[in-house]
Amino acid sequence: MDLTLDDDQAAIAGLAGRILTDTLPPGRVRELEGEPDWFARDTWKELARADLLGVCLPTDDDGGGYGIVEACLMLEQVGRTVAPIPLLATLVLGAMPLARFGSDEQRALYLPGVIAGDLVLTAALVEPGSPEPPAVPATVATPDGDGWQLHGEKVFVPSGHLAGHLLVPARTGEGATTVFVVDAGAPGVSIERQVSTNLEPVPTLHLEGVSVGRVDVLGAVDGGADVVGWITDRAVAGVCATQAGVCEAALRTTATYTSERHQFNAPIATFQAVAQRMADAYIDTEGVRLTARRAAWLLSRDEPVAEALAVAKVWASQGAQRVVHAALHLHGGIGVDVDYPVHRHFRWAKHLELTLGGTTHHLLKLGAHLAENDPARI
Repeated sequence: MDLTLDDDQAAIAGLAGRILTDTLPPGRVRELEGEPDWFARDTWKELARADLLGVCLPTDDDGGGYGIVEACLMLEQVGRTVAPIPLLATLVLGAMPLARFGSDEQRALYLPGVIAGDLVLTAALVEPGSPEPPAVPATVATPDGDGWQLHGEKVFVPSGHLAGHLLVPARTGEGATTVFVVDAGAPGVSIERQVSTNLEPVPTLHLEGVSVGRVDVLGAVDGGADVVGWITDRAVAGVCATQAGVCEAALRTTATYTSERHQFNAPIATFQAVAQRMADAYIDTEGVRLTARRAAWLLSRDEPVAEALAVAKVWASQGAQRVVHAALHLHGGIGVDVDYPVHRHFRWAKHLELTLGGTTHHLLKLGAHLAENDPARI
């Protein structure tokens, strides 16, 4: 396995990083955090003009023909700049599943708007009581003529307040799930505002008799489990990639501060305890990055990825918390200033740690996977 970026991947990551850095300095991010939408629309349009919103979609859909690895490289840049944009929701949770499972009609209807930066998509996967999508959702689709009516509740919907359409799994039979493309403005759809640790809106979606038809089915009727599994795997990889960028930013900010902050006529970075703490944070940051990239690489090759995803999410949860705690501690009192960038890194890391399950959840999944597939390693 070679995780070295090729020229195209480096160019995609570099271009995304430049656009996000230039358009979202810390002061601008602070302003956007105070706005209800939490959305840098001008930055989103710049990404569209640079063809980055379609770069991971198939060439048949006028995309760039790249995939999950390149999406995760862009998400690293989102984390590095703590950018308030719906890249994970729109690309990984919405557009890429539509490109993979959608009909020709669905792809023609939704993907051009994504590529142009005019349409935000997301997936409403999680229900109360579980950090990950349930095997069979409590949300139910009851037959209604040639279609269905959706009833239920989804929680922690990324960018749900911005999305024009949402991918919604619902139970359509005994142990069976179907994924529907739901218009956010349809009768019976309501959004209840909720805000996460990093101030990102992650609303609750209420569905009360929402009518959908066969043209709204993503994939096959009763075939939603495969669609949800496909989305969830890539969502976890995307969260881990974003966390790698957050850790890098926290580490760089702390390295700069400790190099410039003097005590006893010397930079505090030269003190042994500080240097050791920074070294540990560097190792953790690289652990988060490498495990995230390995998981994305395996996904891109359609290879078994359950173990790699669990390992990556543990690093993105536990390892990242060590990094951001070190950053706060080494900044001293400045670290708790909510206007200082390192505090924003801390809040983002906590949000990403708990998204789609934290350390304990994924350690349990890893243990169960090893017990079933390779008990000799336990």
